[in-house]
Amino acid sequence: MVGNQLWNDRDGAILPYVAIMLVAIFALSALAIDASRLMNVQTQLQNAADALALAGAAELDRRPDSIIRAEAAIHDLIANPVAGGGIGQIAEVADIDFLRSLPASDDLPVTSANLTDDPTLTAYVRITVKPVAMSMIFPMSLLPERRTISVGAQAVGGYDQIVCNATPVFVCNPYETSGMSYYQATQALIAADQVSARHSQLVRLARSQFKNGGFSAGDFGYLAPATGFLPDSACGPYGESGIPQALAATRVQACFRLSGVHLVPSDDQPAMDGLNTRFDLYANAFRSCRDYPPDLNVRKGFTAINNVDWCDNAVPASRGWPMPVAEAAALPVDQNMIIPATQSFDPNVTLGSGVWNCAAYWSTAHNIGPGKDSPPPGCTASATIARYDVYRYELNFLNDRSVGVEYGAPQCVRAGVPNRRVITAAIVNCGSSPVPVLSDAHGVPVAGFARFFLVLPAESGANGNPYAEFLGLVKRSDPSSTDMIQLYR
Repeated sequence: MVGNQLWNDRDGAILPYVAIMLVAIFALSALAIDASRLMNVQTQLQNAADALALAGAAELDRRPDSIIRAEAAIHDLIANPVAGGGIGQIAEVADIDFLRSLPASDDLPVTSANLTDDPTLTAYVRITVKPVAMSMIFPMSLLPERRTISVGAQAVGGYDQIVCNATPVFVCNPYETSGMSYYQATQALIAADQVSARHSQLVRLARSQFKNGGFSAGDFGYLAPATGFLPDSACGPYGESGIPQALAATRVQACFRLSGVHLVPSDDQPAMDGLNTRFDLYANAFRSCRDYPPDLNVRKGFTAINNVDWCDNAVPASRGWPMPVAEAAALPVDQNMIIPATQSFDPNVTLGSGVWNCAAYWSTAHNIGPGKDSPPPGCTASATIARYDVYRYELNFLNDRSVGVEYGAPQCVRAGVPNRRVITAAIVNCGSSPVPVLSDAHGVPVAGFARFFLVLPAESGANGNPYAEFLGLVKRSDPSSTDMIQLYR
């Protein structure tokens, strides 16, 4: 009887199941806590890696000291202790890698082909944070050494400079010489930017329509914008993708990137016709396009027959133009651009010496008028003043004229615009570029964006090339420039 009662007693039967379930519940709770701690630590490490990558990327402006500055910014950034998991470790940098490019897909690993130690080509920095060992509550293994798990993080940040309202042209670095590495060529450009005396050197901007490779210092070509558009439907020639109109326009809704530009072929003569509107010259397809205003000061050494109809009849004052003559004078070329034996213009010299005769120019261009006896300081036979500074000084004497009756003010379009003779262009190290500089090349790296003062217009014909003074590089603080600093991985 008693045995049957015990056999049939069901009280407490659930206890074994509860005991088993409690073990499972405790295990799952421990696992949930570990997962939460793990995610928290991972998030903190990733935040640290992201912040360090962005700090380093902000310095990668392709200058020769950019890597040094990037490493200093990374090491100067104070990393907070990693929260969670009952640990108080500081996020430490395990590796810093600098990259010139990224793999085509985020699924592909970074290889040696992407890495670089050249600061003038470095566009990205990869930060690897030292893994943190985290003790686990959940019994992953009975072995003590398996009771911890390592948590790490990695991030890739990059920098790009975007310059807008620039002319769609590139200029081969005029300070690059044969045999220079990309780093050396960029160094030469930076040095020229930092020495004000180099800004008075005249640069021959050689047209390169029929070149496809073999570009040399001073050669220039044309670009497609990274964003925006060129005014191909505006007044001017058709079929040139809007490049001539963009060279004539006062403002272009187009932007270009430091990381790489897209070169495009175009016909040189319509492009130069567009550029020449800045000098109050309207020819060929631009003859009726008077909505492109010239500069306020357009002195260029031209005359017009019987001083009538300057818009249709203005021509260089002599066959030897731009060499000055008694009738008119353009801002002179540098003395090393003049052939001594004949005292004629040598069109084969790309980079001038910076030594030019300002006194001869002033006495001719300002032969009649209140400025005749008031040249700017430094305007001597061996000038110590840049032509751009003379141009600005001349704004005070626009009504002075030469014997050939050339005034400083425009004659075709009365309402000129200041600094129309200043253009912004991309500078490319054509001799050492890692991407071959061909007429249709993509992703050609830019050494910097620079401003040039157009000293002389381009003559018509195959040898008609504009000449300009280098005014300096576009700084990151310039209103036309925007820094793009972002995480890529």
